[in-house]
Amino acid sequence: MLATPGRAPVGDGWVWELKWDGVRALVHIAAGGVQVRARSGRDITARYPELQGLSEACPGRDATLDGEIVATGDDGLPSFEQLQRRMHVDDPRAVARLVRDVPIAFIAFDLLALDGAELFDEPWSVRRAALDALALDGPAWRTSPFETGDGARTVAFSRAHMMEGVVAKRADSRYVPGQRSRAWIKVKHHRRQEFVVGGWVPGTGSRADTFGALVLGVYDDADAGRVLRCVGKVGTGFSNAHLAWFVGALQQRAIDTSPFGAGAVPRDARFVVPELVVEVRFTEWTSSGTVRHPAFMGVRDDKDPTSVVRET
Repeated sequence: MLATPGRAPVGDGWVWELKWDGVRALVHIAAGGVQVRARSGRDITARYPELQGLSEACPGRDATLDGEIVATGDDGLPSFEQLQRRMHVDDPRAVARLVRDVPIAFIAFDLLALDGAELFDEPWSVRRAALDALALDGPAWRTSPFETGDGARTVAFSRAHMMEGVVAKRADSRYVPGQRSRAWIKVKHHRRQEFVVGGWVPGTGSRADTFGALVLGVYDDADAGRVLRCVGKVGTGFSNAHLAWFVGALQQRAIDTSPFGAGAVPRDARFVVPELVVEVRFTEWTSSGTVRHPAFMGVRDDKDPTSVVRET
């Protein structure tokens, strides 16, 4: 279930949670172990071996949890930059080193099934009570706090600690898998979202051997089908490691024709199959529909490119 971007709702019947700056994950706990899947459906169990302890923490239970995997920075707050070091690593030896160097935690905020019974049709309040009863509090897992009422404390806390935002949920809402619902509203403090990479522009100077910028797109809903719209480019925020990684990733996906069906595409752009997703921070949308002052934040291999649209 996905949240809809919007303004903070008013009125009764809402609960408020922090918006964690991490990777969305479904965690299935069973007697034989723990399986972790990204929002895209990809099995990422091997990347986070510390979550296997959830099986012992919930002995005899069979449960499917929805939540967020986060890593923290030196300030103790969720850091997407830190999590990038874990997100794309599958080699067991490298993962073992990162478990020590970049610890993660799974923050559970919903319970979808318990001991063979699906809970999708139960209201959030019932699912949450069942989640709390599991008493998840371990070295790499815990349950997300929430606030009832107007959300003032949660909003103030998230702003004071420079977190991404908050999520308001209807206490009576059922869980609708795969759908973006207005029963969940995400309120962001900063403009940032995912974009599809449709190409790149050549670099100059110190970036002559890599690239100058990635060309970004989002999908429009159209009667004739989904169209990838070019919404600008991002050329800042890349570490040397990301620059090197993208060189190979772009070359592997290079194509001769533009994947964009709308928007102003840079004249010197080179094109790729639109399957890479990146997260970008920016100041605003311009009147022409492009992003202003964008900065790269990371690669999102947990997101389906075709689901990336402009968030308003």
